[in-house]
Amino acid sequence: MQIWVPGLRMLLLRAVLLLLVLPAHGQDSVAEGPGVLLPLPKGACPGWMAGIPGHPGHNGTPGRDGRDGTPGEKGEKGDPGLVGPKGDTGETGVTGVEGPRGFPGTPGRKGEPGESAYVHRSAFSVGLESRITVPNVPIRFTKIFYNLQNHYDGTTGKFHCNIPGLYYFSYHITVYLKDVKVSLYKKDKAMLFTYDQYQEKNVDQASGSVLLHLEVGDQVWLQVYGDGDSYGIYADNVNDSTFTGFLLYHDTN
Repeated sequence: MQIWVPGLRMLLLRAVLLLLVLPAHGQDSVAEGPGVLLPLPKGACPGWMAGIPGHPGHNGTPGRDGRDGTPGEKGEKGDPGLVGPKGDTGETGVTGVEGPRGFPGTPGRKGEPGESAYVHRSAFSVGLESRITVPNVPIRFTKIFYNLQNHYDGTTGKFHCNIPGLYYFSYHITVYLKDVKVSLYKKDKAMLFTYDQYQEKNVDQASGSVLLHLEVGDQVWLQVYGDGDSYGIYADNVNDSTFTGFLLYHDTN
């Protein structure tokens, strides 16, 4: 059994390589003359064998980074990406400085004609000067408090409508000596009834009010109704019985 020593093996390898190299040096030149060796012509094949390749050397240290290359051409625009989710609402910013005043805008369209500036008026307020003893006829209130437009006729006791629209009527009756049955009429039709029973040795009051729509030519008045003696409407220098009416608003059509 042979035992190889690593150092001895390397020594023998070097000796073999040396023997192979020496003949090559003797054949590289051609004698030209005594003591002169000429080199072999190019292309001549030396008569020796190549040696065994050595072990690969260690990796060298990395070289320095090269210089940056020139920028390339701009690429084509890519496809739009997907819309991302809506972000949270940010905080309210600080109010900016008021900007300069803008130019006047163009005038708007002309508006529709408004109602007439003329104010329609119709009103009266009248009272009794003595007690009433006749039933079923218009009561003539001859004590005039207000009748500037003369739409109330004191000779007939009737109000005459001159302006179509909505009217308010009211009456306040002093009751004395007899019961009272009074009604408010419009165009020969009773619209409102009031009854008050007289209390002996006492002065009582009866009243009523109503809204009525009137046309031009309509008439409104008060009268005692019934066949009995219910005509206790009373008035003197300290007790009044009154009848009042006025226009709330006129018809626009």
